[in-house]
Amino acid sequence: MTANGARIAVLANVGDAEDTRLAVENGADGVGLYRLEQVYLGRQNPPSVEELYEEMQETLEPAKGLPVYVRLLDLGADKPLPFLEMPKERNPSLGQRGIRFLREHPELLRTQMEALLQLSSDFDLHILVPMVTLPSDIEAVNQVLEELASKGATSSMPKIGAMVETPAAALTAPDILKCADFLSFGTNDLTQYSFAADRENEAADVYFDDTHDVLFRLISTVHEDIPKIPLSVCGELAGRSEAASRLVKCGVTSLSVVPTLIPAIKEAVRSCGEAHLPG
Repeated sequence: MTANGARIAVLANVGDAEDTRLAVENGADGVGLYRLEQVYLGRQNPPSVEELYEEMQETLEPAKGLPVYVRLLDLGADKPLPFLEMPKERNPSLGQRGIRFLREHPELLRTQMEALLQLSSDFDLHILVPMVTLPSDIEAVNQVLEELASKGATSSMPKIGAMVETPAAALTAPDILKCADFLSFGTNDLTQYSFAADRENEAADVYFDDTHDVLFRLISTVHEDIPKIPLSVCGELAGRSEAASRLVKCGVTSLSVVPTLIPAIKEAVRSCGEAHLPG
C-alpha cells in the first residue's frame, strides 16, 4: 500500500518453476511475466500443444490461485528459432518481431492459444501479446482464441493484454483497448524504440536510458488517455526502487520484477506518497 492508501501489486517475472516458487516465497502477488521463449529455443522441433501445456502448468503450479500473465512467443531480432528459417532482414529489430512474427506463422500462434485455453481452466490466466503496434495485432489473437473456444467448452476465457513497447502503441492506447482488456509496458523495448538505440549495441549505450523523462511522459500520457484502465510495468524499470514513486504517480498499478527484488520493491511502494487510482 502506498502512503495514500493505493494498492500496488508486485508480481514476478519467471522462466521456470524454481523462479515461481521463489517468487511466492518472497510474497509475490502473482506472476506478471512468464516468457515462453525458453520452451522453444534449443529445440529441433516446435513443442506440441500437450508439451507446451505441461511445461506451462509445471512452471506456474506454485502460483496457482494467483493471477498469472503469460507472454506469447516473442521471437525475431536477437532470438531466432533453430527449427524455423527466420527471414533475413537488414534491421531485424524493426521487422518481424513478436506478434508480427506469429501472424506470419499462424501455426505457432494457434498451438500457443490452444495450450493457453486449456491452462485457463486451472489458472487465473492473462495473455500478453508482444510488440503490439496496431489494433489488428490484437484482433488476430482474439480471432484465434474465439475460434478455438467455439470448438470446445471452457470454464473461463483468458483476458488479452497488449504489450506497450513502441511509442505508436503508447500514443494509440485507446484504439488498441477496443480490442484488448489491459496494457502492460515493456520498458526495455519501449526505451529502445523511443531513442532509436539498439539495446544490444554497446555503441548506443549513451542513448539507452530507461529512467529518462521520455518514458515517464509516455506512461503518463497513456494513463491520461485511459484513466480507468489498470496499467502494469514488467521491464527492468519496474525493478528499480528509485523509480517506484514516479511510476505510481504516472498511474501504474502493477509492477513485475525478478523474484529476488520483490521485498525491496514492496518497501519502495510503501514509501510512495501519491498514486493515481484507475477510475
